[in-house]
Amino acid sequence: KMSSVILASQIQNSGKKGIAGDPLVRNGSEIIPNVTHVFTTQQHLYFYYEVYDPTRLLANGKAKPDGDVRILSNVAFFQGKAKTYESPLVETKQLNAPDRRAAIFQLDVPLAQLKPGFYTCQVNVVDDAGGHFLFPRLAMLVRQPQSAASAPASPAGGQ
Repeated sequence: KMSSVILASQIQNSGKKGIAGDPLVRNGSEIIPNVTHVFTTQQHLYFYYEVYDPTRLLANGKAKPDGDVRILSNVAFFQGKAKTYESPLVETKQLNAPDRRAAIFQLDVPLAQLKPGFYTCQVNVVDDAGGHFLFPRLAMLVRQPQSAASAPASPAGGQ
């Protein structure tokens, strides 16, 4: 089981340690979701998602209720059928949200590595202990940042 994948380009200080029931606030920082999925090459793209109830590693052929997990994840970017970028693989062996029985993933991809255009992002999640996997996909647009010279002029003098 997996949460929705949140895409964001901003993380701000919230001054809060965390709010019960708000997984987007952790350790004094809050992830601000980008619902349009439109980003610029100057931004960082943050992925946030949780994997629930992963399989525990086995000890003598039996799952240990307090045992470690082994979840692998990364993100791949596609334009059409061509893979244009793949983030490094991240591995977790612990549930970092034990109250929700979840392993939290927060990946950071600097978008300067991508050319402007439409992309399909594939989040790769492998529960290695259980042999389960998920590959949710999301569409997004990377744009060139708007320069001051090309920005629309504001009306002068109220005319």
